[in-house]
Amino acid sequence: MDIKTALIEGLQSNPKYLPVWYRYDKQGSLYNDKCLSDNKFYYFYKSELNVISTSVKEIIDQVASPCILVEMGSGNSEKSRTFIDAILQRQKTLTYIPVDISADFLQECSDALSVDYGEKLNVKPIAGDYSVGIQQISSIPGRKLIIWLGGGFQNQPYSVQVQRIHSLSQTMTEEDRLLIALDITQDAEAVENAYLDPTGVAAPLYLNALWRLNREYGGNIDTDKFQLEAKFERSTEADRLSRLVLKAVSKCDQRYNITGLGIDVTFKTGEYLQLHEGEGVSCKYSEHQIRTLAQKGGQRLDKIWTDSENHVALCFIAK
Repeated sequence: MDIKTALIEGLQSNPKYLPVWYRYDKQGSLYNDKCLSDNKFYYFYKSELNVISTSVKEIIDQVASPCILVEMGSGNSEKSRTFIDAILQRQKTLTYIPVDISADFLQECSDALSVDYGEKLNVKPIAGDYSVGIQQISSIPGRKLIIWLGGGFQNQPYSVQVQRIHSLSQTMTEEDRLLIALDITQDAEAVENAYLDPTGVAAPLYLNALWRLNREYGGNIDTDKFQLEAKFERSTEADRLSRLVLKAVSKCDQRYNITGLGIDVTFKTGEYLQLHEGEGVSCKYSEHQIRTLAQKGGQRLDKIWTDSENHVALCFIAK
């Protein structure tokens, strides 16, 4: 499905929604970086850095050498550098394949890595969504460590998470490994403040989906007429995850013509635009739910590493 078709489908659904990935153009990637650095309530970033720094050597030791490093949703590749440094301590050169939907931002980050590491690092970026990335890495030979850091994996609907793990399993050999960072926090207040902080740092990231719609498709949506809301919904079922529901709620009756999409979009007072696909976003997991997810994807959970505050789990998944 192309971008235009996905946007039309979302805006004509009930409830209306915009896909999570649509907020991540170059500007959205910059908003995301600001959230990570300035939102003091956002525990995931700090906790993920903590568990990566304390566990990276043990993680790398689980993968035979030499290997290729693949990263799904690479963003600015900041955390990838820890893995790159650790791998280069045991092999002279490394091929790094970052996959990201923001082509311009991906190229900038890839160029910076090439400058910093020189001939030791062969950067082969893949610009596209996760489906494109998985399809392209399937044809690349060599033993792989596939890392999926940040919130990208858990921002997908549960059925898509299962599908992604299954699709990756089709590309993996018994020597390949998949490492996914997952949020294991279950405290509702901590989660809600992390993703919609009281200081408003996160708001531009979410609103960027609407601003991008205005920029690219001739919309004139007034985001001042919407109120952002976040609610944590807990689940203990094996195949139904705890998650965050994120909405932009209309403060009044509104109507907009999105000329580039050829549609009109109306909102009644109190009607909401969901800022993600599916039932929720930024899923939260128990260990049992992680094991079930891996099994449904045709793989197995091999090992878990967690940070000191038990917010983030690095999950080692194998065939």
